[in-house]
Amino acid sequence: MKILAAAALLQFFLSGCSSPTVKIFKKNNIVAIPVDKARRTREEIDRYATYAVYFKLEKAVDSIRIRISAEYVADIIGTRKTRETYFIVEKIIDARKFKNTDVRYFYSEMGRNFDAEWNAAKGLVLVSEKGSPFKALDGNSIYRIRFTPFSSENFVFAVTIDADCGVTFMDEIK
Repeated sequence: MKILAAAALLQFFLSGCSSPTVKIFKKNNIVAIPVDKARRTREEIDRYATYAVYFKLEKAVDSIRIRISAEYVADIIGTRKTRETYFIVEKIIDARKFKNTDVRYFYSEMGRNFDAEWNAAKGLVLVSEKGSPFKALDGNSIYRIRFTPFSSENFVFAVTIDADCGVTFMDEIK
């Protein structure tokens, strides 16, 4: 009886002390976008201008990780600084599949890197919901990341998407 109790206690401690597994993605896809070349959107985040980058996945995946950094030259001697960037990831849904609609497409939000109190995370991991046409990460859809640094500096944005497949960045929806 004591042996069984000791074995159960040992199993409890060993399972509670294990480290969580971290997802390692096979591909790291990066694009750098100067603010003067960034595509500006009509939508704002908290009354600030937003920019967009579009992308397509090579194939369906279980998850992706997205990070955006905004870097600018702060002074005449070339000191580089970074600013926190707030972003929303959306899936573009072809509205022609639905009856009685006059719009060509609409955006379905998949996630954001900030909460209602404006606390931002460095990045965002999106997990595919295979049964949902609005939340599945598939290779046939186009996705949009809408972002803002809440500032008007002369930024260079670096958008990084980690995935288990290639990612094609696009200038516009085709």
